[in-house]
Parts: sequence; C-alpha cells; structure tokens
Amino acid sequence: MPPDRILVIDDLPLIPLAFQEVFRSVNPSATVDYSENIFAALSSKAYANTSFDLVITDSLQDNFSKNMQQAVSELKKRFGQPLIMIYSSSYDPLIIEQMGAVGIDAYVHKYESIDEIHKAYAELSKGEVYISGIFHTMYYQYGLGARR
Repeated sequence: MPPDRILVIDDLPLIPLAFQEVFRSVNPSATVDYSENIFAALSSKAYANTSFDLVITDSLQDNFSKNMQQAVSELKKRFGQPLIMIYSSSYDPLIIEQMGAVGIDAYVHKYESIDEIHKAYAELSKGEVYISGIFHTMYYQYGLGARR
C-alpha cells in the first residue's frame, strides 16, 4: 500500500510541493506536510499526535550524522514508525552500508529524474528498500564504498 501521510524535512519549502505533485500522480490520496529541519519536526507541537507513513529528509543533520541509528530511531519513535527516505545531493557510502541496520528505507539523490522518484515511491509501497540510480552506480559499479 503506498504511503499516504508524508512528512518532508528540507530547508527548501518548494521541495515538499514537488513531492506532493509527484506522489499524487501515483496516489491521489497522498498528503505532504513540511518542516524545515529535523529538530523543528521532532519538537513541533503541530505533530504531537501525528503519524506519518513516510518521512523524507534531506540529511540526518550534523548532530545526527555520526549516529544514523539515533537519528532514524528518533524519527521513527516520534512519527509512528514511518518509512525513512534520505533525499540528498551528498553521496555517503555509510548510508548504503548501514541502511538495513539503522532502518533507512530509501536513499535518493536530489537531482534524480521524476521517474526515479516514482520508482522509489513504488518500491517503498511494495516494502522494498531503494537506492537511486546515481548512488547505486557510485557504490556498486564504481566501488566508491566507505574506506576503512
């Protein structure tokens, strides 16, 4: 079942509007809420008793980036165990390596095509984990995994 209630966390207010158009073309009942950053979303009284099916964030923010599991856990606890999608222009191989362990369901590059966003939404709707084409290519084909 496709996610109906979606929260987009991004410093650009146009991003949620674009997501709403994309998701509504697939699922007319999709609604998109907006918050400018993770901390505002987590502390918002407007979302006090609100559950979301999907939370999309542009990053896990600097305070959380060292502990992805903590960031994802906080988002899931606060918003009723939603799917989590990272929507970023930054490539981080650690996100791909730790997706399953920390509960990230999708990792999508901000400059992917609308078709790629549709694909991500369709895969999430089926309960599948999704890595967008650009990040998938960088990690698997070019071998740009994390260096230890």
